[in-house]
Amino acid sequence: MTKFSLEIKLKAVQLYLSGIGSSTIARRLSIKEKTSVQIWIARYQEYGVQGLEIRSPQYNYDGDFKLKVLKLRYQKCSILSIYFF
Repeated sequence: MTKFSLEIKLKAVQLYLSGIGSSTIARRLSIKEKTSVQIWIARYQEYGVQGLEIRSPQYNYDGDFKLKVLKLRYQKCSILSIYFF
């Protein structure tokens, strides 16, 4: 998923508020999905500029924890494949 800057999101909202449709805005700003523009518009209407800011992840896990999770998932998948395949 591509993350767009606050400036791009604001530009999209401004274009929408000036009467341009979301499909046209998506094309002009090289955004693949017009639904992204529609989501930004809805967030802006609900929360203002703050709704458009890039949100950081709620949790910040270190590399060791992530490796443990991946190893555990791999082990479980291996066990499941023995029983079901």
